[in-house]
Amino acid sequence: MNIIAIMGPHQAYYKDQPVRELDQALQARGFQTIYPRDARDLLALIERNPRLCGVIFDWDEYNFDLCSEINQLNEYLPLYAFINSDSSLDVSLNEMRMALWFFEYALNAADAIALRIRQYTDEYIDNITPPLTRALFTYVKEGKYTFCTPGHMAGTAYLKSPVGTLFYDFFGANTLKADISVSVTELGSLLDHSGPHLEAEEYIARTFGAEQSYMVTNGTSTANKIIGMYAVPAGSTVLVDRNCHKSLTQMLMMSDIIPVWLTPTRNALGISGGIPKREFSRESIALKVAQTPRASWPVHAVITNSTYDGLLYNTQYIKETLAVSSLHFDSAWVPYTHFHPICAGKSGMSGERVAGKVIYETQSTHKLLAAFSQASLIHIKGDYDEQTFNEAYMMHTTTSPSYPIVARLRPLRRCCVVTQGDDLFSVQLNGRCISGARCSDCVKNQTAGSLISGNLMELMKLCVGQSSREKKRGTALMIPMLTICILIRLKSPS
Repeated sequence: MNIIAIMGPHQAYYKDQPVRELDQALQARGFQTIYPRDARDLLALIERNPRLCGVIFDWDEYNFDLCSEINQLNEYLPLYAFINSDSSLDVSLNEMRMALWFFEYALNAADAIALRIRQYTDEYIDNITPPLTRALFTYVKEGKYTFCTPGHMAGTAYLKSPVGTLFYDFFGANTLKADISVSVTELGSLLDHSGPHLEAEEYIARTFGAEQSYMVTNGTSTANKIIGMYAVPAGSTVLVDRNCHKSLTQMLMMSDIIPVWLTPTRNALGISGGIPKREFSRESIALKVAQTPRASWPVHAVITNSTYDGLLYNTQYIKETLAVSSLHFDSAWVPYTHFHPICAGKSGMSGERVAGKVIYETQSTHKLLAAFSQASLIHIKGDYDEQTFNEAYMMHTTTSPSYPIVARLRPLRRCCVVTQGDDLFSVQLNGRCISGARCSDCVKNQTAGSLISGNLMELMKLCVGQSSREKKRGTALMIPMLTICILIRLKSPS
């Protein structure tokens, strides 16, 4: 991360010459300098090139308007404004909270300014790097050597054979040096939730709207079992979505638990729907309990959200309606629902606490967020026994976790913070809608029995709307996920 964008030239020697000197001083300190054509070109560059680490511009030409637009794209990006004795600075206290520094046009001042820019760039990188990731980076950079596991000793074992060197060259030195043992005290402990690991969990919980979050390195299959082992005592009854992941049926096999199944719908096209509203009623549950041998009133429920054909539930309705004290949403495929208005109220962590209930949500952050494979999260909202829960957590968590997996979970927060997460989601959403409109001949409207032209607005209506048939059937207020509805191509009859 060493690219600095410079706005110019300005066709004035007293401005251009100091900037030329600064350009040379920055390159001497390892920076790469680039010159956007105008403000629009600069904004496009920032949006598409996250390696950019600073912008230099003339305050008289661009002033605070440019700063505001850049701040919408990256609120942490350092901005360097050049001024002269006649420049006016009409900046409020709130605006000064930006990463904005001022320099005066002057000859032979380039080295001092370049040094300051180097310092501010280091602060920027430090600010955007989460504590656990930063601690791991620092450990690797310091080149420490420990006489403990793993046995490849920062990759040196691979350098003892020809095939090993191929492996080393393919994955790179830093990947292997970052594969370290839990005995490295400065990085804390995943199992004890101490040091940078504790900071990471608190950081993630704030991001995803949870009260407590746990990082899981064995995938959501393991995360589901952790919750099940804690929330469902042996001999008790649990409500389970019939279209659940195998990890939940395996959890039933591992414990003496009586399942009562919630049965989803299926339409004429073979697409699995959600669980109908009637299935969540106390009367329906009482009837199922009466018909199930050894069953008692359920103490816990598990809902697959989204369904495997991409439907999302109104989670608030389920939280308030379902008569259980413990509720788990298996959201393996939709870890992004907390970060865009179109999914408001569709996340397990949406909304406030529900009195007398504890809500769990599991997410496979490696599936549709930028985490490594097997990276998963458990989110909790409500009162629970942390010590007992952690026993279940440790029961299913290795004492040799992969630190690269754990470290990659933490930067997700920077990818999903309110403004940037919304923007990232919107860009993909718009792109998929346009692609769907171009590749679809038409989309069949089952409700009216007619064919709808595959234009963008109609596709959007199909994606966020709800058919009258669904409303009459009483399905629990679901919306189709955009990637499913847009990319499925339904050909018109000949």
